[in-house]
Amino acid sequence: MVDYTILDSAVVIIVLVAVGVLMYLLIKFVSQDRLMRCPETGAITFVDVAQTSPGDVNGSGLVVRNCDLWTDQKNCDRGCLVRYGETTRGFRLDLHALRDFERQ
Repeated sequence: MVDYTILDSAVVIIVLVAVGVLMYLLIKFVSQDRLMRCPETGAITFVDVAQTSPGDVNGSGLVVRNCDLWTDQKNCDRGCLVRYGETTRGFRLDLHALRDFERQ
């Protein structure tokens, strides 16, 4: 007879390792983004921001690499960068940084 206890144990260990790796990759991917409020739509979304090189034409030193709202608005004015210094990376929330923008 074949003893399936070792095979069952191996399958469970492989599945647990695979789930652990996927969770790590997901958390690492999302933790690099910052949770910010869009000044145009008012929606709260994850934004991937990068530092630019000192010789770049963008004077602020920041550039938005990816935004979850860009499927609708790829060419926005990136006004969310005004509050970049108030945000933190990952899942930490600062409600003051997520406050509504004043309409002008």
